[in-house]
Amino acid sequence: QIKDPVVISANYLFLEGRSPYGLHEMVGGNTFMLQLMKENREALGIDAEEEQFDETIAKTFQMLQEKSIELNLDFLEVNNDTAAFAVTLYNLAGHKFPSGYPSRRAFVEFVVVAEGGDTLFHSGKLRSDYEVEGQDPEYEPHYTTIRAEEEVQIYEMVMADVTGAVTTVLERAATKIKDNRLPPLGFRKDHPVYDTTTIDGLALLDPDFNQTDGMEGSGSDRTFYQVALGGYTGLVQVYAAVHYQSLPPKWMAPMFAENTPEIVTFKQMYDAADQSPVLVSSGQIDDL
Repeated sequence: QIKDPVVISANYLFLEGRSPYGLHEMVGGNTFMLQLMKENREALGIDAEEEQFDETIAKTFQMLQEKSIELNLDFLEVNNDTAAFAVTLYNLAGHKFPSGYPSRRAFVEFVVVAEGGDTLFHSGKLRSDYEVEGQDPEYEPHYTTIRAEEEVQIYEMVMADVTGAVTTVLERAATKIKDNRLPPLGFRKDHPVYDTTTIDGLALLDPDFNQTDGMEGSGSDRTFYQVALGGYTGLVQVYAAVHYQSLPPKWMAPMFAENTPEIVTFKQMYDAADQSPVLVSSGQIDDL
């Protein structure tokens, strides 16, 4: 708390200061931009010290990794040389996840490794260019069940222009063709302002998306994984994780195709920055 009087709004000159005043930590989820700005403080004319950036970055990581998503990984069965698993995500935030600017996305990595170390299945693999292996060129649909490594669960909002073409430019966005960002607990389609925050695309057909036994508002999603074992009968290790990206390369590509001094400068900063996604939550099953 601050003992000195604090006026809580700059818009009302008649307000008097309040004391004591409780300090608030207002952080989001964009560690990438915080780190980029920290590394380019002089070029961007930023007065904040590195230590101040470090403090905010640490709190942002804490928000992402402790207060955003809970992941449960479950083995279901082996049937006809196919192992079945379920990955369930629970939204711990009070809004959709990911939220904020529509570039932000989260993807699920799911890996099955044989006893000798060979990878039997890997969905959601991150490439060296920080893009997700296997995703469709325009956008990846929402999945209820994943059966191939080329299929990956990506939670995101995808916008389209008036012609129906995918766009990342806000001024051209006329509609959404995908919005499977995970809703918060209690989210319902019969809410009076649902039209401002709709679910779009194949998530509407998923009986486990924000539903439990047909009841809306679970704030969760369950994805099934069917893994063909190819005759393998030994032990396996299974790993699942949710990774978060605030500015994925796929989103940045259309802007970087343009050539203005501002874009060129930002691209240099972007390329020099650490683009590694944030590990939000994970689960593992050993010696199955």
